[in-house]
Amino acid sequence: MRVRLLDGALIVTGLAMFAYQMFSTQYLFLGSYEHQAVHLGFVFALLFLHQARQAKTRFGMALNLALGALGVAACAYVLANIIHLEEVFGFPDPTDVIVGVVLIGLVVIATRAAWGWTLPIVAAIFVAYFLWGNNLPGHLYHRPFNFDYVVSYLSIGLSGIFGQFLGISANQVFLFVVFGALLGIIKVNDFFLEAGKIAGKAFRGGPGQTAVVSSGFIGMISGAAVANVAVTGAFTIPYMKQVGYKPEHAGAIEAAASTGGQIMPPVMGAAAFLMASFLGVSYDTVMLAGVLPAVLYFWGVMLGVQFLAVRNDIRTPLERVDYRKLFRRLPLFAIPLAVLITMLIMQYSPAKSAFWAIVLAVGLSYIDPQTRPRLSELAKSIAGGALIGAQIGISLAIVGLIAQTLITTGLGNKIAGLVEILSAGNLLIGLALTMVVSIILGCGVPTSAAYTLVAIVVIPSIIKMGVEPMAAHFFSFYFAVISSLTPPVALAALAGAGIAGAPYFKTALSAAKLAISGFIIPFLIIFNPLLTFNPVGWVWGLGTIIAVPLGMTALTATIYGCGLTVFSARERALAALAAAGLFGYSAFRHVEGLPLEYPLLAIGCGAFAAVMVSQIRANRTASAVSPQPSPTRV
Repeated sequence: MRVRLLDGALIVTGLAMFAYQMFSTQYLFLGSYEHQAVHLGFVFALLFLHQARQAKTRFGMALNLALGALGVAACAYVLANIIHLEEVFGFPDPTDVIVGVVLIGLVVIATRAAWGWTLPIVAAIFVAYFLWGNNLPGHLYHRPFNFDYVVSYLSIGLSGIFGQFLGISANQVFLFVVFGALLGIIKVNDFFLEAGKIAGKAFRGGPGQTAVVSSGFIGMISGAAVANVAVTGAFTIPYMKQVGYKPEHAGAIEAAASTGGQIMPPVMGAAAFLMASFLGVSYDTVMLAGVLPAVLYFWGVMLGVQFLAVRNDIRTPLERVDYRKLFRRLPLFAIPLAVLITMLIMQYSPAKSAFWAIVLAVGLSYIDPQTRPRLSELAKSIAGGALIGAQIGISLAIVGLIAQTLITTGLGNKIAGLVEILSAGNLLIGLALTMVVSIILGCGVPTSAAYTLVAIVVIPSIIKMGVEPMAAHFFSFYFAVISSLTPPVALAALAGAGIAGAPYFKTALSAAKLAISGFIIPFLIIFNPLLTFNPVGWVWGLGTIIAVPLGMTALTATIYGCGLTVFSARERALAALAAAGLFGYSAFRHVEGLPLEYPLLAIGCGAFAAVMVSQIRANRTASAVSPQPSPTRV
């Protein structure tokens, strides 16, 4: 009875938050800070209701319900006293200080509940530095701040928790997350699965390729790696294991594909909205710049699955594509997505674009009796999407605490100066440091949080070295995303390993291997403006269009040691040479006085052609010696 009541409260609260957010896109009846206060109140209510639902004791349930009520009351206080709080910024009244401390504590507790201990510990270190950093020696010293001043800047003074980052959650991210959650209930997943079967026929690997395509499609809307693994992995991972994939490989394929959803337009996760804010450009500019790198990433993952199947001699049955279902479900996905992208390009706000995409998706689903969801299912789906949106929102709220500390204490500039000193002005060293910092910060931390911290701390020093701002931000963004796959804390790989029943560390290593393109593409973005549609010269740009996909193919083949068949030592060496030459062509234009790009292109293409000729001959010989039976169609 208790559980059913809490389930009902979660659904009602989720629907109320959804209704408020939808209504606010059409009518501007609250100011920016008021809107954020209402949004944060719903976030607290949803997260603590969810924790109460998960609690195993009556005390745990009662405690979480009390914390939720306290969070709503604190947000109501902010909502009712906006003008007063703006007037006393930096010098709050005693009541304001109490409410501010409550807000900080609740944000930390709620973040721990949603994301684990990593992010709260990081935030606690930064807040402690804000309070007591004046006691540190040397460059880490900052001038003293009294307790009330710190609390005002971090919460109740309408900065820190409130401001840019929570505003992005309230105004942009939330409805996109709900839109992604709705796709499952209106049976758009059927379209993704049928489209994935087409890829499974074109490439070796069958269900592995189906998982890559379906997870990529869902991820391009949801923009959340772990949630994507949970949604699609439930049916793709068992099927991959059934046809011969090892458990760690099945979990890794799903994790690599789901992680890629965060870099695939149109949504690209919360971090892409943050990037647009940092760069001072419209979201469609970031979205368009991210298209080609995302396609290259998925090309690399699909090749990895192909070569993994060859290496392990996995021969899966060819799955029959239900074209009737494919074309019947296509409008449910294509029309809302087309409207969403068109409105973003036409400079409509992300929230208003998501509003109409949601309305269209739900409306279209009721036209076809086969896709028509029951009202109870629709309500649960919306509430589930609202809960995921609340989890992202609380991560952005705690990022606001950290960011405000970096700005007010000047710590951000000090760390940026340290990066400049360590790199000694060398761009490659600076990029390597940025990569390491992004991956470390991403250990157990949401992508948006990891990216934001690097964007504030490290990216300014990279831009000073002559890197174009868009490229610098994409570089950090990609490595913050890839941190979902890198040990020791790889959240997407952890979810994949759990579903597959595989060893976590093996799954994470296999996922990082499959996603090798994600480690290469950020460097290519820095050295080759064409990848973000900013070509320096069309001749070189045309060569890049040829060189980068071929280079990705050669690199992946080198890592797995196979192409059409398993490589000989000579073929593997040639593939490595081809990868080095083709990637070198894409990067060496920036090295003045060394006209190496065209010789490198010739070397790369020649080595690639030699490998292909050798592999075609080897494949013919193998087929003649031991012809394989045609795969069974299912």
